[in-house]
Amino acid sequence: MSASGDFGPAPPGVDLSENQNGMILGGVIILTIIGTVAVALRVVARMKAKDFEFFVDDYLIIGALAFSWGTAICSVASIPYGNGKHLQALTFYEFKKLWQILFAYVMIYATAVTCTKASIVLFYRRIFNLKWSAYVCMFFAIGYWITVIVTINVACRPLQYFWNQYVDPTAKGVCIDVPKFFFANGIAAMLIDVLILCVPIPVIWGLQMPTSQKLAVSGIFLLGSFACVASIVRIITLEQNVKSDDPTWTISPVFVWSCVEPFIGIVCACLPTFAPFFRRWWSAVRTGRSSGSARMKGSDQTPEANSAFSLGRNKLGWGRLSPSTAHQSKLDHGDEVQLTNKISGPGSMRTKASDEDMGDPMAAITVREEVEVSWDHRNCI
Repeated sequence: MSASGDFGPAPPGVDLSENQNGMILGGVIILTIIGTVAVALRVVARMKAKDFEFFVDDYLIIGALAFSWGTAICSVASIPYGNGKHLQALTFYEFKKLWQILFAYVMIYATAVTCTKASIVLFYRRIFNLKWSAYVCMFFAIGYWITVIVTINVACRPLQYFWNQYVDPTAKGVCIDVPKFFFANGIAAMLIDVLILCVPIPVIWGLQMPTSQKLAVSGIFLLGSFACVASIVRIITLEQNVKSDDPTWTISPVFVWSCVEPFIGIVCACLPTFAPFFRRWWSAVRTGRSSGSARMKGSDQTPEANSAFSLGRNKLGWGRLSPSTAHQSKLDHGDEVQLTNKISGPGSMRTKASDEDMGDPMAAITVREEVEVSWDHRNCI
């Protein structure tokens, strides 16, 4: 196909009629829906808590969703201006508009991922009562946002030279190496993700709970590694764009992964808050299993065996933090993954109300033993 734009003829073997619209729309729309549903479930879980209350991390994740929607809007809005097409198919006007959208996109993306990172850090601080490690993470997250916002706004002088340098031969100005800035920006975002991901692991493994529970809770928090994977893929696409002679073709994966990353981060940030849904599901599963077991073995077991079975099941319930813990009231809201630094067992003080609050019907079973004692005064002489 012959060239139809203002950037000269197409290189041999390049079809100017092809585009990547399907890839852009498919990836952006799917992740937008998933991220929105995750935040909606988080809000529902919070509203179903005993004492309904929003925390700062909840407001931040809603803000992150709003700015992530901004990245999705930018990605879709860039399609009519040649995003995902070969450079030779664009006019100067289309290229200018595409680069203006890119300029805004950088700031929206940085704000979205920073809100997500800040929400995760404040969630850690609220649940684990972290101090200096939370401050360090917040310092890097906010410092990253300030660096990106300031740098992109002073990257070119005058500011309009950011997009005019490619379409106006008479334009005068100076710019930093913008592609390398984008590449460094991606690496910094990924390193901060890794730092935040590692913060709660030592705390979890320092708790007094069975190893299986430590692995389960660590696994939930390590699901945030999916955001790190998205960051790595975004860095790869940025490197390909830096080295490309067809920037409008190779910039489309950058747009997509810069949209996918914040939405995946939002999903990972919301997963630990879904504990009420998982507890309800797990309670139903255990109830079904116990009912089936009772039908199969109930006729063969003695009362003593049934009592031992009930006590054994009671040990499996996750304990709650002691009332003296500073953040006990926040965990009692039916919130998040419930952790403990004290193991509850047959000798611990547990009540029916607390067991029912854990959503475990088996944990509400109480075994009472009556012992009759007789006293013979003649034996005391």
